[in-house]
Amino acid sequence: MTSDPEAPRVTVRRLLEVPRFRLRLVAGEGGLDRPVRWAHSTELLDPGPYLRGQEIVLTVGSSLRDAEACRIFAGSVKAGRATAIGYGVGDVTPTVPDALCQGCRRLGLPLLEVPPEVPFVSFTEWFAEQVVTDREERYEREETGRLLRMIREGLASAEVLRPRIDEVGLDHGSLLAIAMDVPDEEPPGLLGVDGDTAILIGNEENVWSEPAGIGGPVPLEQLRSTLAECLVALDVARRTGGIVRGSDLATFPALLRRLTPDQLAPFLDQVARPLREYDGEHGTRLVETLRTFLESGGSVGAASRALFVHPNTLRHRLSRIEALTGRNPLRFEDRVALAIAIWAED
Repeated sequence: MTSDPEAPRVTVRRLLEVPRFRLRLVAGEGGLDRPVRWAHSTELLDPGPYLRGQEIVLTVGSSLRDAEACRIFAGSVKAGRATAIGYGVGDVTPTVPDALCQGCRRLGLPLLEVPPEVPFVSFTEWFAEQVVTDREERYEREETGRLLRMIREGLASAEVLRPRIDEVGLDHGSLLAIAMDVPDEEPPGLLGVDGDTAILIGNEENVWSEPAGIGGPVPLEQLRSTLAECLVALDVARRTGGIVRGSDLATFPALLRRLTPDQLAPFLDQVARPLREYDGEHGTRLVETLRTFLESGGSVGAASRALFVHPNTLRHRLSRIEALTGRNPLRFEDRVALAIAIWAED
């Protein structure tokens, strides 16, 4: 992909697949996924100064009379940051010159054979068509993204999307919302783009990039809830990596992952650090004791058995924890704060 928002999403590989061109790759296999922004035809031996980058440079080889000329031409195209060379056979030579093939292989520059019946102007016409098509697709994505945002904010009913959902053939009764980075290609479903976030509405999980957040499934009338859910899940996924589903959000670990470092800092400073420092200075096991106590559901009996200590010994340690942190492990609210601190410390 090129960073130019007006450029079509075209690569050398895609050009090779366009039926009207009937191109054949003769060198530079390693450059198939490089972007091609435009086509530029020339018979200059040194076209580099006239290139803007990411072109396919088309030539019939009028100036490529010997091996040295082929070397200079390929080097100039490479220096001009063009993506590939298209050589039109039939006008000057019946085949692509071997010297040009060798030069392109050495430079890692894709070299394509253009059949005699394919005029160079057809390349610029095709690229112009792609620009228009991509501009229309981009507008549709952004307009869908605007509607999705309005639905999420309660400014529009999900019914405004019914025609678009019908157009792509989705089942209204079970819609998933998938939030991720904007994909390079067009995934199946209804895609809306809002800034650097894409939301794909579909009937099944279809994640094209990670991290991603998945909400739903819900009927069309409940789309607002799954839109909010997928964005919260994406926020968590961007912190932790991978894919986060809406069903993963209603858990204690998921709630903690939504806390920022600034929000976690007081728990670390006021709870975890005093316990860790006390253990280091006195050779105690308060952090281990607290972790075991929390994992035992706040049960003194279960925790003392797991630690192989008398319940009174455990209560003494819990009292020390309270003295150091100001939080009583036997109180539920304080136990939540202690759990957050232990999780953040881990």
